[in-house]
Amino acid sequence: MTRDFERLSNDYVLHAVKREKSLIFERAEGSRLWDIHGNAYLDSMSGSAGPAMVGHARPEVATAVARQMATLPSTNILHESVAVIEFCHRLATIMPAGLTKTFICTGGGEAIEAAIKFAIRVTGRPEVLSLTGAYHGMSLATMGLTGMPALRKWLPGAARWPGFRQIPSADRYRSPLGDGPEIWKAAVRALEADLDGASSGQVAAFLMEIVQGPNGHTLFPAEYYDGIQRVCRERGVLLIVDEIQTGLGRCGAMWACDLFDVRPDILVAGKGLGGGFPIGTFTTRADLIPEGLESEPWHMLTFMNQPTAAAAGLAVLDIIERENLVEQAQILGAEATEWFRQLARRFEVIGDVRGPGLFIGVDFVEDRETKAPATRACRKAWEFALDRGLITQFGGTGVNVLKFKPPLTTPHDEFRQMLDIAAETVAFIQEEVDQQRAGHMMTERAAVHS
Repeated sequence: MTRDFERLSNDYVLHAVKREKSLIFERAEGSRLWDIHGNAYLDSMSGSAGPAMVGHARPEVATAVARQMATLPSTNILHESVAVIEFCHRLATIMPAGLTKTFICTGGGEAIEAAIKFAIRVTGRPEVLSLTGAYHGMSLATMGLTGMPALRKWLPGAARWPGFRQIPSADRYRSPLGDGPEIWKAAVRALEADLDGASSGQVAAFLMEIVQGPNGHTLFPAEYYDGIQRVCRERGVLLIVDEIQTGLGRCGAMWACDLFDVRPDILVAGKGLGGGFPIGTFTTRADLIPEGLESEPWHMLTFMNQPTAAAAGLAVLDIIERENLVEQAQILGAEATEWFRQLARRFEVIGDVRGPGLFIGVDFVEDRETKAPATRACRKAWEFALDRGLITQFGGTGVNVLKFKPPLTTPHDEFRQMLDIAAETVAFIQEEVDQQRAGHMMTERAAVHS
């Protein structure tokens, strides 16, 4: 007898962000997933924004996790394991220069919270800055560091942790500071102004994504990264880089900060690092750690520094190295970027194509001059793509940016299928916007005649 999973889901699962056409999946392999009715789908999101970066259900990751579960699945938090030590040592060999000490937990948002607690503890300062458009998690603390008000305003009082606040970003396409080719200078000055005026010298850290993921794959000018590093160094503010979505080859370099010579004091990773197993890490400089801190309960979790997560992480790092996934992201990313830019020459609904490597965002607009987000059309387009077998997601404050980040291991024939369905989706969005525009003009004419 076939079980009614839809009914059971509605009756017993407490959901978040569920949609009318949300699917129930049964299995996955590589870049494909199958739902409970046997329908196959191509995954252009690598799971939820990247956990399946090396592909779904990788046998190497499954074997490593099963072996660790059968040998030593967990340890008491007062003790250690060989797997954790080996994993942290391996991470140190690929980190930006100077970052050698790693803390492991069960997710990226949790790792962000651990990193800011660490920064506050070692500096003795209570304030943390982030950027407009930033996304760093949805816990009570990290919500206050997320610069997307729509994700916070539902909470009564739109509560945020005292001392957590945003400054304007250097977004080139939808700048919060006005137009101009050197708007990045104003964004750097905004950081200086806050540190020198608003904070009274109490800022522990400045937290940023090199490329803002949920905000629509927003990339900043190269000069901006130089500027914020200079400001932080001059004022003794720790620079925390959130690479949960962008790291481990996704952007065509091991870390997105490598693309712009950003040297963080703390780097946070997660998602793809576990190959589907829950993991989050932050890595910092050894000289930042005060004597005795590692014996204190500055942060304490049952599943911190546990061997099973470490085993999954080691397997993923092996795959990245063995299969040259950094180079693969460059190759596939260049092909997809050129594909979307060619589409932009045919469809005026594409306002911008951005993002390094295979971390691509396609910004859809109702009008290229005003840059008004094509929100209504993109809501329909999500279902349009799903009906044609493509799992995707639209992000940004207007929910109008098509995110394209399939597994780095996607076979080329499946990659081309993804691009073909994406092209159909672009044409659909153009048609929807044209219809909306025509309907608006008819309404205006009717109003004039009446």
